[in-house]
Amino acid sequence: MIPATPGTAGRLRPDLSVLVHETMTGAAAFGFIASRVAPYFPVSAQAADFPVLPAKYAFNAEEVHRAPGAAYKRSGGQFEAGHYSCRERGHEHPLDARFRAIYSSIIDMEAAGLNQCTNIVLRAYEIETAAKLQKPGNFLTGAASAKWSLPDDADPKADIKAAREIGRRKGVFYNTLIIAWPTYNNLCACKKVQDAVYAIFPDARKTGTIDISHLETYLEIRIELAGALVNGSNRAKNPALEDIWSDAVATLACVAAEGSDIVEPSIARTFKWNEGSSEEYVVEDYWDETVRATILRVRHDIDVRLLKSYDDDGNVLSDISKNCGYVFTGIK
Repeated sequence: MIPATPGTAGRLRPDLSVLVHETMTGAAAFGFIASRVAPYFPVSAQAADFPVLPAKYAFNAEEVHRAPGAAYKRSGGQFEAGHYSCRERGHEHPLDARFRAIYSSIIDMEAAGLNQCTNIVLRAYEIETAAKLQKPGNFLTGAASAKWSLPDDADPKADIKAAREIGRRKGVFYNTLIIAWPTYNNLCACKKVQDAVYAIFPDARKTGTIDISHLETYLEIRIELAGALVNGSNRAKNPALEDIWSDAVATLACVAAEGSDIVEPSIARTFKWNEGSSEEYVVEDYWDETVRATILRVRHDIDVRLLKSYDDDGNVLSDISKNCGYVFTGIK
């Protein structure tokens, strides 16, 4: 489509939505993992209740035999209700008509502006998700047997194995380890990790390089490596980039499969409304005469929600997410 010109009112840009989708597909490679650890759950209403299956009804040994002439036993458990409320998040980027004319032979200003806008919205989503999924008070918590930053002492596999057993006793299988980039480097430097990986992968010993796939094989768990950065200083000064996800903790998580039912246990879900749109992000543009520019807009309507049910007074009845996460402290 032709970019918005004078007189163009707000309109959807499905052609640019394709570019955003491509960016989202490769987001994890740039350290943006929010949608991978809090998978999307599309909804048809901006706010509503969702069903929560209490753990007390999930593991009972029920009577399944039927006597002649009698009815089968029936489940007596009831779903409880959680609640989500999607809020709109977005950002706009102006494409000045004069600048676009000057640089049109050098750079695709529309694609560059769209990329900037998408990254801003992605970063905000990442910050919100990290704050919730790394907070020890939201989940089960335990200290590592030795700091993962001490290569001679650390035993991350033993720590993960012990935590998984705790989760299993709660009826949860942890399938994902969420770590920040510095923690990944610490794991690669760990002596127990190196000895095991080099024994399994002779080529890794030759190169002295351990990658994510090596760690996943040895630790027997999927790893989500969070590497997205944020400017931690005053924006008027030179940037001081910091990791969005902290390296002071690591989160072992039960993450629901993409597209799974909402009653499947998960550390978190991202409820996505987008006013009924199927895309992860809605892309629009319009012309703003006051600045003589095409305005690109990228937005989404979401709620990053821990899965809990509540009574009529707002008290928590069943905290599903609580047992779906195990936060390791003392790893640094």
